[in-house]
Amino acid sequence: MQSLNPCIHSHTPRLAVIDNRSLPVRQVAYWRQDTRLLPEARVTVRQHDAAGRAIAQRDPRLVTDTLAPANLATIYSLSGKVLSTTSVDAGWRVSLLGEADQAVQEWDGRGSQRWMEYDEQLRAQAVFEQRADDPRECTERYRYGGADPACASHNQCGKLIRHDDPAGTQLFAEYGVIGGVLQQTRQLLRDLASPDWPERETDRDALLEPDTEAMTRSSYNGLGEVIAQTDAKGNRQLFSQTIAGQLREVRLQVASETAPITLVSAIEYNAHGQTEREVAGNGVITTLDCAPEDGRLSRLLAKRGNTTLQDLRYEYDAAGNVLSIEDAAQPIRYFANQRIEPISRYGYDSLYQLVEATGWEAGEANRGPGFSPFSDPAPRANYRQTYHYDAGGNLLELIHEGPQSHGHRLVAEAHSNRCLPVHDGVEPGEEDFHRGFDANGNLLSLQPGQALSWDLRNQLREVRPVARDASPDDVECYVYGADGMRVRKVSLTQTNALTLRAEVRYLPNLELRTHSGTGEVLQVISVQAGRSTIRVLHWEQAPSRATVSDQYRYSLNDHLGSCSLELDSAGEVISQEGYHPFGTTAWFADRGEVEASYKTVRYSGKEQDATGLYYYGFRYYVPWLQRWANPDPAGYADGINLYQMVGNNPVNFIDQRGLAASQWFMYADGGERELNDLEVQHAFSDRSPKIILSGDGHSIPPLQFASDIPDAMRAYKEATLGIYVEGVDSEVQKNIRKFVPGFFDPQRVGVIGWEPEHLVRDILALFELVASHEDSAKITSVDLQEKADRLGASIVSNLFSKSEKTALKVSALVAKFTSEAGFEKDTIRNLSRVLTGEWRDEYINPYLAEKIASIASQQPGQTLLVSVGDAHLDSGNNPVQVLLNLERKGSAFPHKILFNRSKTPRVNQPRRSN
Repeated sequence: MQSLNPCIHSHTPRLAVIDNRSLPVRQVAYWRQDTRLLPEARVTVRQHDAAGRAIAQRDPRLVTDTLAPANLATIYSLSGKVLSTTSVDAGWRVSLLGEADQAVQEWDGRGSQRWMEYDEQLRAQAVFEQRADDPRECTERYRYGGADPACASHNQCGKLIRHDDPAGTQLFAEYGVIGGVLQQTRQLLRDLASPDWPERETDRDALLEPDTEAMTRSSYNGLGEVIAQTDAKGNRQLFSQTIAGQLREVRLQVASETAPITLVSAIEYNAHGQTEREVAGNGVITTLDCAPEDGRLSRLLAKRGNTTLQDLRYEYDAAGNVLSIEDAAQPIRYFANQRIEPISRYGYDSLYQLVEATGWEAGEANRGPGFSPFSDPAPRANYRQTYHYDAGGNLLELIHEGPQSHGHRLVAEAHSNRCLPVHDGVEPGEEDFHRGFDANGNLLSLQPGQALSWDLRNQLREVRPVARDASPDDVECYVYGADGMRVRKVSLTQTNALTLRAEVRYLPNLELRTHSGTGEVLQVISVQAGRSTIRVLHWEQAPSRATVSDQYRYSLNDHLGSCSLELDSAGEVISQEGYHPFGTTAWFADRGEVEASYKTVRYSGKEQDATGLYYYGFRYYVPWLQRWANPDPAGYADGINLYQMVGNNPVNFIDQRGLAASQWFMYADGGERELNDLEVQHAFSDRSPKIILSGDGHSIPPLQFASDIPDAMRAYKEATLGIYVEGVDSEVQKNIRKFVPGFFDPQRVGVIGWEPEHLVRDILALFELVASHEDSAKITSVDLQEKADRLGASIVSNLFSKSEKTALKVSALVAKFTSEAGFEKDTIRNLSRVLTGEWRDEYINPYLAEKIASIASQQPGQTLLVSVGDAHLDSGNNPVQVLLNLERKGSAFPHKILFNRSKTPRVNQPRRSN
């Protein structure tokens, strides 16, 4: 595990097989973990229909089973949109779209239905949901501002001003001139049950808790950056930026104080936008050393005066995987005839899955639901974990060697990636899998007797940690807003004749925590300050065990965002924690158990519930099983296994929100370079002009992911945003609302279909003509022969300017196709291949690069979102990003070139509490 083992990777290439239409039909990777064994081929298969659309995908595990269904099967409508999907992991779903591709009705394998109603501007008006055999309920309603003077005075014209959702009601009372929300109010429902919103607003108001409006106010500068935010309890956060738009300083003024306190200041950045140094409000200085050639973190140092609190040193293999992490701030210890060094080491297989980890630990192992126990870290010992996966990427066995050697085994269902643990040596059978998951693949129990319940949106609704026969169960219930984020957590615990209620309400940058048993009323003010999250505990009503009010808790995180140390306002250590690679606690130290019990943000910077589950935003992670509790809501964007945690490489990757990873790259003269999350955040908020290429093609409106890009939204507000869609312009303009969702003003953004219209139409017409003669040997109609000649001549004329070779090839093949003597089968096959794939690689990519370069040079201040099929970005197919960079030499445009090959691109956001 000391270096990249060349023997492991010897003779393990990655291969791609394409058909005669240049469509990928097979990918072959070679897996090897042991140098003594030959590599094993891992084959992924994709099938396409006549139109080139993927209709079936199989992973390396199921592809070898002739009886197994495809991991994902897709059926398309006559208009070419996805009509239904059948997933072995996530079940069956059908979607009905409207004429503008808006979602109208959806069904799933549990018998649930969902309807959407829209106004004449295609803005959402209401959402209805229905469980199988239950009555229909209205779970969301929307109201928008009109064109009257009252709305105009608050910049509400056409904007959403009231949204009733599953958690309660949100009111947007004030918008800024450039669109930012200045004042919003959240009011929760009286009941935890899902609402059925009536049509009249007065009737809806009756369902809400009285006198509990939680108002948040925000202030923006002229560029749309947040400079101040006041939460629902009057606590005020103040943000200062550098001239480049990067965060420089964060201050907090608690409502009871007369002046703000600086939480972080003097933040310095390197050329890649990575933080190099920052000073926390408690005097702790954090410095980061990153390699200039690749941006990899080599050292993370935190000091208070001359005292070193954290000194993490990283070593990598040639592929960028972390090989070791040493915490030089920790001493070497000796215990039970062992030398315990503060170093963790990691080993990988040829697919870069983690297969071995060593480090140190203390205390008992976390083998199931519940918090890891607080323990004395003094009796530390070395440990070694090994991991074994099946061909589908399911982690089926973890072996833990240490003072308490243990481990666990999982069994995967025969024809899916759903897995259940082995209990007392008994493997789960078919009936166990039937009871263990619902039709959508949601896990139904943490362990025997601890049931999980899910809502119609596949969000975890309820956990029953303790089940009783003669009295009520203990319950933890969760409520979510329309955006899928958790708004409320309520725990009901039975003790003797009492029911104790603990509740957390999640508001922007604020948590309100209450406990009926202790009488505690606690505000947790959460501030993202540089690399760290500061949480301020302010007791409105303190329990007897509380020490001081307004306790400032500064977190020091590792490279994954995991909270390693908590410090108080004097820089003294409150708690320390180390983690095993997949998130269980390896050791924990604190200066007091009561004080340490208020730590809720832990592994990956996420909140761990009392159930032991980690809440990531869109999903819950089960750390003792090393997998997610339900399939990825983002679908198959980054892998066929929908339960897999970060590609089984948790040392190098983090899933910010419970969705699949989405990789962003920058292209310059030195080639393409993958960006880490911090670099992405900087690249998308540095106010420089940029060209953003995404591989979403025809399917997804670019603004859907670009709403998370600060510079794109700034350009939208300034009317300097251009969207270039893969399609002919006449069709794009007919379906403008497909590319500009209802909450955007189409007059503020330019939308253009970038494909050459006449050439595309001629090629489609010729392809249809060729396809209709697939079983023929000759064109029998003179009219069709003349049509083919005419189309061929037009295509050749257009292609010649960018690809003489392709033009001549089309000319020769059309001549054979229209020959009086007839044609051979190879003519049909070769002409089809040129018309469906080759012409795009040889003509479209240079054409698009030249077009975008010309626009960028003429409009140097404009941000351009360019939507292309992922094949146009494939490094093996004359990619457009390379050609665009070459065009820079002649066009001299200043834009950065950023791109993402995912079909569902996303932008990871900084960690936050809400």
